[in-house]
Amino acid sequence: AVPCPDGTQTQAGLTDVGAADLGTCVNCRPNFYYNGGAAQGEANGNQPFAANNAARGICVPCQINRVGSVTNAGDLATLATQCSTQCPTGTALDDGVTDVFDRSAAQCVKCKPNFYYNGGSPQGEAPGVQVFAAGAAAAGVAAVTSQCVPCQLNKNDSPATAGAQANLATQCSNQCPTGTVLDDGVTLVFNTSATLCVKCRPNFYYNGGSPQGEAPGVQVFAAGAAAAGVAAVTSQCVPCQINKNDSPATAGAQANLATQCSTQCPTGTAIQDGVTLVFSNSSTQCSQCIANYFFNGNLEAGKSQCLKCPVSKTTPAHAPGNTATQATQCLTTCPAGTVLDDGTSTNFVASATECTKCSAGFFASKTTGFTAGTDTCTECTKKLTSGATAVNIHQ
Repeated sequence: AVPCPDGTQTQAGLTDVGAADLGTCVNCRPNFYYNGGAAQGEANGNQPFAANNAARGICVPCQINRVGSVTNAGDLATLATQCSTQCPTGTALDDGVTDVFDRSAAQCVKCKPNFYYNGGSPQGEAPGVQVFAAGAAAAGVAAVTSQCVPCQLNKNDSPATAGAQANLATQCSNQCPTGTVLDDGVTLVFNTSATLCVKCRPNFYYNGGSPQGEAPGVQVFAAGAAAAGVAAVTSQCVPCQINKNDSPATAGAQANLATQCSTQCPTGTAIQDGVTLVFSNSSTQCSQCIANYFFNGNLEAGKSQCLKCPVSKTTPAHAPGNTATQATQCLTTCPAGTVLDDGTSTNFVASATECTKCSAGFFASKTTGFTAGTDTCTECTKKLTSGATAVNIHQ
């Protein structure tokens, strides 16, 4: 028995036949194809298959094998039917879009957008030293030197780039996930992997995978975690609502709200109990004006500040910011014996300094240095029976 010509077999599946039966070697074996008399990887030669012909009776091996490839009659055993024509992982033809070849895997010369060539090393490792080799394969399997690896984090304007030039920086986002930095606490870009982004930046904190201001989630911080080219919430730190002057860069797992941010309520405000001046989750918890503080208008919890009463009440109390007006929170009565400029009103609006006159039947005992809103007027021991009016203190 003699072997069938290269890559062929009989219809019965035999690869060895009698010398007189070489003409029965009419089928291409699985993962072999007939290229019209041309060599592997060349344009189809367009010559019909002829069994036992030195040029037209042989089948050439696929560069990249096809799972499920079967035997086929020579004239029907084309590249597309017998072989995988899919470009190696992450690569495309020169147009940067088409990822199937019609002759040779060597046509797959570019890394697709959001894929890069890492010198033969896997995604996220330090670049290897192997030169990009378009379509390189051995034993029907694409070589790592012909493959581009997916970006961990995609880049909106990532181009298709020739393999040799398609590095991490040109193809991918190498910006650390939101709010994170490298271990030095300063650098915002990584050179190999997003997993190097291990710390929350100053004035950013990790909230267990929950958004800013919510109760902390239960997910563990995972530096650089990503799915489908997008940073996962477990790899991101959220911005503080209120910054802290000495906020540090802190390892994600330890970078909680209290270590990274100011949790002090805005001036004059407190949480619901009206006493606690720090919040646990969000500054919006700071909804109360504390005792002896007021806010005239619609208080924006976490941003608005309550103002200190010009004159405190004897028994002050806290109140919700939207109802904690000066009239309800503060003492607005003029000092004894004084009135407003209208000569009759004894309650001021904004400040006790509005109490500028001694009321009728009262006088200023000070001849100089009288302070409106602080000093009092003394009741006359003998009063006019008629015609008494309020008198300007400074007269």
